[in-house]
Amino acid sequence: MTKKTELEVIEPEAEVTDQQVIDPDALGAVAVRLSVELGRVVLPLKQVRALRHGEVVQLDRPVGDALDIRINGRLVARGEVVATEAGRYGIRVSQVVRTGGGGE
Repeated sequence: MTKKTELEVIEPEAEVTDQQVIDPDALGAVAVRLSVELGRVVLPLKQVRALRHGEVVQLDRPVGDALDIRINGRLVARGEVVATEAGRYGIRVSQVVRTGGGGE
């Protein structure tokens, strides 16, 4: 059996104004995934399978370089590792990366 459905045609608005943009404060409670990347390496699966406890895997980033801070996978800042008062690792933001809305 087939039903016929009427679709409503919605006309596009003429132009977006500042009053139509979402208030940034309204987005304050939206949760995002923040991650810090120390470095990367590409290894053949054979080498990954051969890894043992205590083995060191060399990453592509030299010691002392800033770490990448990503939100939902997108680079937003760089920083350095610090120890917090609670005995945990933290990151101090040293540079905010400005992107033009496109990719990284």
